[in-house]
Amino acid sequence: MTETTRRPLSPSEEQAIAADFPVLAARHAAWLRARGLLDRPWFVLGSAPDPHVPQPFPPGTAHVHVKYAGHAARQYGLPAGDLTFLLAKTTKQQIDGLDLDAVLRLRKRHSLLTRIRRDLPVLGANECALTHRERDAFIIGTLGSLFGVTGSEIRPSNGIALIAYAIAVGIPQIIVAGISLQSDGYAYDPSARIRRHLEEDRAALAVVAARCSEVVTTEPGLSQVTGIPLLEGVPAG
Repeated sequence: MTETTRRPLSPSEEQAIAADFPVLAARHAAWLRARGLLDRPWFVLGSAPDPHVPQPFPPGTAHVHVKYAGHAARQYGLPAGDLTFLLAKTTKQQIDGLDLDAVLRLRKRHSLLTRIRRDLPVLGANECALTHRERDAFIIGTLGSLFGVTGSEIRPSNGIALIAYAIAVGIPQIIVAGISLQSDGYAYDPSARIRRHLEEDRAALAVVAARCSEVVTTEPGLSQVTGIPLLEGVPAG
């Protein structure tokens, strides 16, 4: 299956994709450990407008940005991303001004170099590749499905993929902000572009709420819609 496939995958197809999920998760956990990112809380910031920022952050929190959320982080006076999830097609203009410490890069396929960077964490590479199929494997292996029958986008958004990734590698607390099922637009972009993957994201986050107690949110709206608990100390509305 490729990224452009426009039909839901069958259960057997999903199982085939997730067959090497434990090995895959262990490889990425080793890379994250070498970067000092594994045994810390993660603040996962998406780009939905008006993100709720916790004060204070739990000690040792790593700031993890979905695509270009680093621009929103700067607007709110937050630190640069310790880890940023980017696409292969990301342009220099899109990340201009951002300080990228470590990058998880979504690619169609691995090269020899990307495999070496991932599989030999002793090298201390600041970038690790994740293929489209591997992204799907993290979602299926963690949440049980791609939820392709729930909407037209076939799979959840990259923000949900990053949450599944964090769960899979054993991050002890995952604090989600800037992810919305109710608001269009982006915090760093005044144009109100329609957000995609809403039905798939809703279904995936309901499973997160039911299974993954390490995931909390600072967003009252997201908590109300999905059942994900609010971070301790965050008011309900």
